[in-house]
Amino acid sequence: MSEPYSQELRSDTSEIVIPVISALTIVAGLLAGVASSVRIQDSWHFWVIALLAFGGGLFSWRLVKGERARAGATFFVSLYLFLITLLLTTEWQPGSPIPYFFGVLIIISSMIYSPRAGFYTWGISIILSVIGVTIRVGGFDFLLLLRQLAAPTTINFLVALAAYLTALEWEYAVESISGLHIRVQQRRDELFAAKKELDLINAKQRFTNQQLDAARQEAIKERDLRTRFMNNVSHELRTPLNGIVNFAHILAQGGQGPVNDGQADYLDRIEKSGWHLLAVLNDLLDMAQIEAGEFKLHMELVNLHNICEDAMRGIRGLILNKPVELVRDYPDEWPFVNVDKMRLKQALINLLGNAEKYTEAGYIALRVKPEGETVRIIVEDSGIGIAPEDHEKIFREFHQVNEQDARRRIGTGLGLPITRHLVEKHGGAISVSSEVGRGTAFIITLPAAANSPSPNGQAKPNMTAVAKEAEANVPAQPAAVE
Repeated sequence: MSEPYSQELRSDTSEIVIPVISALTIVAGLLAGVASSVRIQDSWHFWVIALLAFGGGLFSWRLVKGERARAGATFFVSLYLFLITLLLTTEWQPGSPIPYFFGVLIIISSMIYSPRAGFYTWGISIILSVIGVTIRVGGFDFLLLLRQLAAPTTINFLVALAAYLTALEWEYAVESISGLHIRVQQRRDELFAAKKELDLINAKQRFTNQQLDAARQEAIKERDLRTRFMNNVSHELRTPLNGIVNFAHILAQGGQGPVNDGQADYLDRIEKSGWHLLAVLNDLLDMAQIEAGEFKLHMELVNLHNICEDAMRGIRGLILNKPVELVRDYPDEWPFVNVDKMRLKQALINLLGNAEKYTEAGYIALRVKPEGETVRIIVEDSGIGIAPEDHEKIFREFHQVNEQDARRRIGTGLGLPITRHLVEKHGGAISVSSEVGRGTAFIITLPAAANSPSPNGQAKPNMTAVAKEAEANVPAQPAAVE
């Protein structure tokens, strides 16, 4: 047990014991003085004991209260050793219990001074007992002292031993409590520090959340502003572009008179560039609607055959000057799906356009695979392929994997993100399987609808074919490619 804490406990004990013992001594002295004799010379020692008990007790108590507990305890024990000795010299008789009074003082000294102080007090009490009795009987008588003081001395020793053991046990208990108190204090300090740290973290988190919320609100405002801007720009540009494309087409067809080959070539380039710009505007408008949550589908039950054929016809004009074959791998019976046919065709044209853009030779295939409750539509090519680490990146807005190739291929980087959104809005999924140099396959998985007959009551025939599409007639509106 730490010394300051031990002294504090003994000081607290002294503040209680000293007044109590002093009060009892004063009362006993006064009563004994009154009862012993009416003559002051026969009872003077009782009055002295009462007076010294009052004055000495008060002085000792003041020392203890003045944070001088050891001095107060020493003075108090010394005073009572003197008072008991005084009582021995004036009142002792053979068989008198006065020597046993030292036992009480032994216990008190162990309580207010130290556990070993009881033995010191016991040793001093032996000497004072011999002195007191010798004075009382008028001379030193060893046999008398042995007969009269042996029992009190032995009893007082046992009291000192018991007081010592009790004080040690008390100190051990107090030490344990003190250790627990210290650990509790440390734990409380740790919890307080943890609470302060947690409060600081919570304050930082609240501040961060406020900043994030403000940034989110700002981002929403900017997104809405960008969406409105893109909508306005798209609509403002679409009208004149449509006029340019249509007028170029009319002029190329001789609507305002004959044109020579050079003029026809320029008009054809104007028309194709116009269609490309319209496709870019459409993609930007679609992405703006997607981000604003305004993108809507018009679902209907349709046969996939017409959608697939429209997409294939839209792509064939782009491969006329390439050694690329269009491959159709169709089922014997066509499944029905509940889709927005214009948007699904847009998704297929985007995938076929990407295949054309990155395939210089080989084939581009469109495969349809009914599989129970789902239908898989696969757009496959033998182009440059995509590295595995880029499979997810290609679905990000404005992202093109091969930047060197992208610079010489026209595109916005929005085709695949829009395609994935279109497929997911239909309740489907899109994935990619590709290796660099070994081509790419995009797999669209859509939920199939319940089988319904074709309008003429017959299923579409197997359209599987491998053919080089070399028709010279280019459609008026080429496919939009990204």
